[in-house]
Amino acid sequence: MSDAGGSPPLPARLYPPGGDAHGHPATLVWRAGRLIVSPADGAPQAVPAAALRIAARGFNGSQWAISWHTADGEQLLIVADAHIAPLREALPALFAGGVQARASGTRRFVVGIALLAAIPLLFAGAVLLSVEPLAERVVDHIPPEVERQIGAAVLARTRADSRMIDHGPAFDALQAIGRRLARPGETLQLHLAERADVNAFAAPGGIVVVFSGLMARAGSAEEVAGVLAHEIAHVELRHSTRQIVKAAGLRVIVSALAGDYSALGNWTARLGELKFSRDAEREADARALQRLADARIDAQGMLRFFGTLAASETASPVVLSTHPATAERIATLRQAIAAHPASPPEPLGIAWRPVVQSLGGPPDKP
Repeated sequence: MSDAGGSPPLPARLYPPGGDAHGHPATLVWRAGRLIVSPADGAPQAVPAAALRIAARGFNGSQWAISWHTADGEQLLIVADAHIAPLREALPALFAGGVQARASGTRRFVVGIALLAAIPLLFAGAVLLSVEPLAERVVDHIPPEVERQIGAAVLARTRADSRMIDHGPAFDALQAIGRRLARPGETLQLHLAERADVNAFAAPGGIVVVFSGLMARAGSAEEVAGVLAHEIAHVELRHSTRQIVKAAGLRVIVSALAGDYSALGNWTARLGELKFSRDAEREADARALQRLADARIDAQGMLRFFGTLAASETASPVVLSTHPATAERIATLRQAIAAHPASPPEPLGIAWRPVVQSLGGPPDKP
């Protein structure tokens, strides 16, 4: 933009004092050390450079504000950055501060965009931190009837995946052990699935599924009773329900908080694959020892079975895969049994050899 006016006028918008909020179209020309402002609907003004103040404005510094004082008040011009270059060349000193401010604004804009991009990640982190307490709230409010429905869905899936054993020595032994372990008012459903895995799992609503491989591996009814007591403890402590809720994720949790538990059913099939935390296992072990003591069943059977499993973990990783029988767990159980001696146990009185033989075990299994 030259003093001779060789460059075309710059488009701008003039906001005079007391004018409307939309402003008035105007053109700008720099001539003889003055800014000539020509409103489309008014007389031109000649403003000396010393009276001008220039600052970056708009989103990411996309506009420039040029202002000066008159007797009527402050006059304001808004010029798009795309048109300002000729005036910047003529008045570099006045634009210096605005350029620095715009650069700073650009940096803040970039940081802001980065923060916006990070919001989903921050939200995801917050969600992860909040899933635990939300899951606890859901579990606390799930009605017993819903837990029974979830347990029924787990059992239905188990029946679809495995042949169930509902008669014979092994089934009868399982029911007899369950009756001994059950407390007054409890409704427990003990089911035997024909699977070679040495495993068992508990489902909400008082359902416990034992695999035939576990009973065939056990050396006595007392050993199976120790496993059953542990599984019943998971039901009693609602660990299984918590596992399903946590695995289901935030969307299902939020739905459940609103009273819609239907989506939980889609996760029931995974219950047999979910592993409990160490704290949950310790809690179930302690509760199992108490139940065994109340039923006058020898807790040493639980120790013997877990000891057998611990020796087999390296060779057979599927052994009680949802309940790892670690040496630490066994040591803790042994200490607890020693610290709280129970009343003299009463034998379960179940002949174990026919049980093992009915499951295809060797005839010489004690």
